Amino acid sequence: MHLATYQFDATLGDVDLNLRRIEEILRSLPPGTYDAIAFPEMCDTGYAMDVITKRAVNWKSDHLAGIRQLASENKTAVLLGLSERAGNDIYNTIAVIDATGALIHTYRKTHLVSIEPINEHRYITPGDALGVFSLGGVTAGIMTCYELRFPEVARALTLRGVKLLFVPAAWPLVRVDHLTTLLRARAIENQIFVISSSRVGTDAGTRFSGSSMIIDPNGLVLARGPETEEALLQAKIDLAEIERSRGRIGALGERRPELYL
Repeated sequence: MHLATYQFDATLGDVDLNLRRIEEILRSLPPGTYDAIAFPEMCDTGYAMDVITKRAVNWKSDHLAGIRQLASENKTAVLLGLSERAGNDIYNTIAVIDATGALIHTYRKTHLVSIEPINEHRYITPGDALGVFSLGGVTAGIMTCYELRFPEVARALTLRGVKLLFVPAAWPLVRVDHLTTLLRARAIENQIFVISSSRVGTDAGTRFSGSSMIIDPNGLVLARGPETEEALLQAKIDLAEIERSRGRIGALGERRPELYL
């Protein structure tokens, strides 16, 4: 598979502009080049709780129509982080659009940030299901940003057959070492491919880390973005490396779950 990730700098609060910019990025891609491209967390509103509260979008307006059309034209699946307003609730959601332009999956972030001054948990409603979907016949999963701190999620996804783990994020630059360490750890301990797409820029005083990565099942970084600039990253991956890695190191098969409760 040929995968890509784009480090995006959203304009805080301007949903229409941000979605148009994503469409421009998709138009710039050579059609048929990538099986999938991933964008970061909260691409439409930016990442500031007061702005998200005001600007979160009701998806009944089908504001993803342009992106869906471009996914179909490019024959490229698109993953992107968005606000989602549903009744009185606001969710931190990842939309998955397949290479035909169909919206095939939405994942609502289940573990919300409780760190000052973000306090995501005071504004966002948590989801109640893990994110698992099929990408061109390959089982894929999603963890959003802060959820990297919960290895149980990545392990549960792996045990459900996930081979590609997408991690959209808006991670603070001050803790960039945590981001890069946790991304590699999730790949190594589960022996899967990890594809992160992280914000750059600054919202509400928080400067984001960039450092998006595509990592193989052995922890080898196949592509890494800069910390402060927008960038398109890409890597061709061989899914057979998952079984090769697990054949060399059989830790997954040596688990003793009866001891872990």
